[in-house]
Amino acid sequence: MHDTDPSKRVPKALGTETKLFGNYTLTDIAVALVPGVAVVLLIQVVFPPSLMVAGYRLQTLTLPVVLVAIVCGGIFVFLTPAYTTSLEWIETFVGFARREKRLNHDAAKQHTQVERVHPEHGAIERTDGALVGLIQVGPPPMALATDAEWAAKTDAFRDFCNTVVEFPIQIYSTTQPFPVEEYLAQYRSRLDDPDVKANPRLSTLIEEYLSWYATDLETRRMTIRDHYVVVSVTPEEVHFERESLTEKLATLPVVGLFVDAWLAPRAGDERAAMFDALAERLHRVEAGLRDIEGCTARTVDVEDATTLVAEFWNGEPRERVAADQQLRTRPLVGGSR
Repeated sequence: MHDTDPSKRVPKALGTETKLFGNYTLTDIAVALVPGVAVVLLIQVVFPPSLMVAGYRLQTLTLPVVLVAIVCGGIFVFLTPAYTTSLEWIETFVGFARREKRLNHDAAKQHTQVERVHPEHGAIERTDGALVGLIQVGPPPMALATDAEWAAKTDAFRDFCNTVVEFPIQIYSTTQPFPVEEYLAQYRSRLDDPDVKANPRLSTLIEEYLSWYATDLETRRMTIRDHYVVVSVTPEEVHFERESLTEKLATLPVVGLFVDAWLAPRAGDERAAMFDALAERLHRVEAGLRDIEGCTARTVDVEDATTLVAEFWNGEPRERVAADQQLRTRPLVGGSR
C-alpha cells in the first residue's frame, strides 16, 4: 500500500528476515526458484506430452530448461540492489509497468505531496497543509580526525538534537556530479596566457594534467554529496500555545473537536503563525548546527529547494533557475470577460 503520509518515508522492516545463505533469505531463494517451477507447470499442464521440439520430446528437455530458468532467477536475485529485497524489486517492476507514465497535476500531487510554493516566504506547502523549509549542512572535515575528535563531534551533535531540536526534522542526503568542465576550464584558459605559451614545458605539463585529471574523474565517477535538514510546521502546531491547557483539551476525543472549532485561530492568522514558526525553527536549527565546530549551515532559498524537490522526483539534475521561471503563479484558465 502506498504511504500517503508526506511527513515520512519509513521502511516496513530493517533486515528482520533470517539469512539462510550469506546475505540471501528464504524469500530470495523462493524468487530464484519461481522461474523453474513456472517452467515445470507450463510444460506439464499446457503442452501435450507428445510435443516434439527439434526432434526431441518436450518432456526430455524439461530438466535443462528448468535449470536455465533457475539460473536466470538466481541472476535476478544477485542483481537486486542492496536497499530492497528481490520480492519488492519484482513488485517495483510490475508496479512501474502498470502505472501511467504521464500524470496530470492532481495525480502528480498525490505522489509528490507538494501543494504549492510560497516564494515570498521561502516555504514549500505540502498537501496536508504543512509548511517545509530546508537547511543545507556542510559537515566538518573528518578524513584525518582522531577517535577523540570523532567523539567530540558526536557529542556536539547529540547535544544539538537534545537541546535545539524540539520538533520533527528529517535528514536528506543526495549527490550531484562533480563539475569537471568548470574545474578544468581555469587550466585550459591558462594555455592561452603569454607566460605559458613562452614556456613549452609548462604548457605540456598543463595539457598532461588536463588529460590525466579528466580520465581519473571518469574512472572514479566522483560526485559531490550534499546534506540537508528538512524542517516542517503543521497547522495543528500553531493552533494553541504549546503545553497549554487548551492544547491538551484539543487532544481529547470528541471534546477536542469542539475546542478546536471554537478556539482555533482564523485561517489567515493560522497561516501567518505557521510562516513565523517555520522561520523561527529554521533559524534555531541553522544556529545550532553552526555551533558544532567546523560545521556550516545555511537556509536554502525557495529556488534551490524547489529544484531539489524536482530533482528528487525526476531522478536527474536540473539547472537552477529563478522561482518565477519554473513555477506557475497564475491559473491556466482565467481573466476577465
